[in-house]
Amino acid sequence: MAHHTGLPHIDLDLLFWGPRWTPVPTDVFHDRVHQAIAQDRWITDGNYGGDVGGTITNCAELTIWLDLPLRTCLPRLLNRSLRRAWHGHELFAGNRETWSHLIARDSILWWGPVHHHRHRRRWRDDLAASGRPVLHLREAATLAPALHHLDLLPERWEARCPAK
Repeated sequence: MAHHTGLPHIDLDLLFWGPRWTPVPTDVFHDRVHQAIAQDRWITDGNYGGDVGGTITNCAELTIWLDLPLRTCLPRLLNRSLRRAWHGHELFAGNRETWSHLIARDSILWWGPVHHHRHRRRWRDDLAASGRPVLHLREAATLAPALHHLDLLPERWEARCPAK
């Protein structure tokens, strides 16, 4: 989406993870998020709820919820993770997905499917309660047409959430 719109991309995982897959302290993560979204325009991705999710939703002009079924997400997750492990692709803070990470009990390949339905319910409830505009897409094929019809590059944007 960032490429399509030309807007800066904020990867929440990049802000969250430290070396050796260790989360940064909560206050550091929150500060990083506040600094990143202090820009006038941005697109962020990640499945972070709580204070961070609420802050982002409150500062966003629009939330696009790509709510794909598990039958779509799981093969993509598996393919992406296997490709990253095979090529040794660095993700953030020097972290890489490795074969041993992929078979571990806390692997993203385990975490994703186990939490999928819980996160869908949480996002449904949180986004409904936010009162903010939400574009809820349930199929990947609907993303490109939806972006085409949205006015994501208005002439003038105003910063809604200044740096902390």
